[in-house]
Amino acid sequence: MAKVKHVLNVKARTAGGTGDARRLRKTGLIPAIVYGKDMEPKCISVDATEWQLLSRNELNLLSLVEDGKETLVLLKEVQHDPIRNRARHLDFQTVRMDQKIKAHVAVRPGHGVPAGASAGGLLEQNLHEIEVESLPQDLPEEIIVDVTGMNLGDMIHVGDIPMPEGVTAVTHADIVVFTEVDENAAAAAEEAAETAAAGEGEEAAEPEVIAEKKTEERAAARDERKKAE
Repeated sequence: MAKVKHVLNVKARTAGGTGDARRLRKTGLIPAIVYGKDMEPKCISVDATEWQLLSRNELNLLSLVEDGKETLVLLKEVQHDPIRNRARHLDFQTVRMDQKIKAHVAVRPGHGVPAGASAGGLLEQNLHEIEVESLPQDLPEEIIVDVTGMNLGDMIHVGDIPMPEGVTAVTHADIVVFTEVDENAAAAAEEAAETAAAGEGEEAAEPEVIAEKKTEERAAARDERKKAE
């Protein structure tokens, strides 16, 4: 068993339909499932309060504990209730220590300030997760990237980021993760785009005014003809 930082207590449950899942949630539990190679999917339940506290961390590998027995799993999916902002269902996949796994890992900038900040630069993050492949014990919780050397216009691609030992990036190397943009130039471009859009709106309105004027002229001509008759 790998040294896993996060441990979650679970209980076995009987598979049920939507009604059973709803009843579980009313009692403060979250329905979940564990699946993996050479095993039948197993239905479990998780204490909602315990999960809420644990989910404040970056989660990939977890140790599920049921009646004192631990199972190493990878968090695969969390279904959320958008109204109540809480988890509705959890999916876990069992992993083996001798087999590589693929997972999405959070990527974050380091604490340093980019060099371009002094010239009005603004750091933009285009990608917040990188898919990686590694053995379970090598899987990082997050990847921290040094952005202090970035000047205006500089970009950091997936392929530029040093991966931890034993970890390989699966996400395409050419995808941009960070960009140091010129904040003033970006604001000017946005203003120009808004001005152009406003101009297009005025141009679009002109034909309507002309058409309205022609309609009025035709109506006046009809009135004149009626008077003449």
